[in-house]
Amino acid sequence: MFPVTPLTNPLVENTDASFLIDTIHPGAPLLISFGFVDWQARPAFDFYGRVKKLEATTQRPLNRVLVRDCSNGWYHREIPGLGQHVDAVAESLGQVIAMIQPSVVITIGQSMGGYAAILFGILLNVDRILSFGPLSFLTVAQALTYHDRRWLSVMLDLQENPPPVQYLDLPTLFRERHCQSDLRIFFGTQPNAGATESVNLDVLHAFRYAALPQCQLFPYPHSGHAVVQHLIDQGQMDRVLAQHILDLDLPESPAELVLSETWVSWVEDNLRLGGNPVELIQILKQHGFTEAEGQSVVQRFKAP
Repeated sequence: MFPVTPLTNPLVENTDASFLIDTIHPGAPLLISFGFVDWQARPAFDFYGRVKKLEATTQRPLNRVLVRDCSNGWYHREIPGLGQHVDAVAESLGQVIAMIQPSVVITIGQSMGGYAAILFGILLNVDRILSFGPLSFLTVAQALTYHDRRWLSVMLDLQENPPPVQYLDLPTLFRERHCQSDLRIFFGTQPNAGATESVNLDVLHAFRYAALPQCQLFPYPHSGHAVVQHLIDQGQMDRVLAQHILDLDLPESPAELVLSETWVSWVEDNLRLGGNPVELIQILKQHGFTEAEGQSVVQRFKAP
């Protein structure tokens, strides 16, 4: 049995755990999110605040499992509590899915987490995979052939110190496993600032997936590798998540998203009780809102 804990922002930010399972809502969709790389600190859990905001906005419960690879090994090394290698982790996640009994299973991640979302999406044959800026391979030979040296050190480590199990070419694995998952790839096409390449290499990887019959590509011409941050900056991230997780079309105006009944009541109640507007905005930000969205909703209900 795996531990289930009602998640809060402080817990998600401060725990040493490598995976977290939020309160279970049987029959609701399950989102398994995989964290991205961090060379300076422990990788963060990803998409927690955004998905919590989506729940509040749509009034639809979601099951959440958060996973991160603190070794930055593209999920090929041990994930404490889940397994010592990829297949063991996949088996544990399969048991978690059986425990939660969701209506659908969706994996999601960006960059390293995007690779993991596809990898475990294939191994678990989930309903849908949402991957932002993923690699398609982790082999040194392919990296040199395609001139993508961004994570060559990781690939060299996997080659020189191979784990018991490794999957280094995901389009090939997708075909070999006859995976039926609905695969959606989100990627930027603009070269990254300061990059030596004249193209965005994420395009190369996206088009290696494109031949898969279940794959849909979503290019963003004004984004570099950090396509999630680009979508947040453009005020599009909430709509993207609503569309691809819940098949909902949300209004385009950020203000309309902020003023859901739940958040209106919460802000009004706290301001009436003397809550500090600055602190309220910080709490809103912790739940996935931007600074501008937080200021908008607080100012709307702040006493003159």
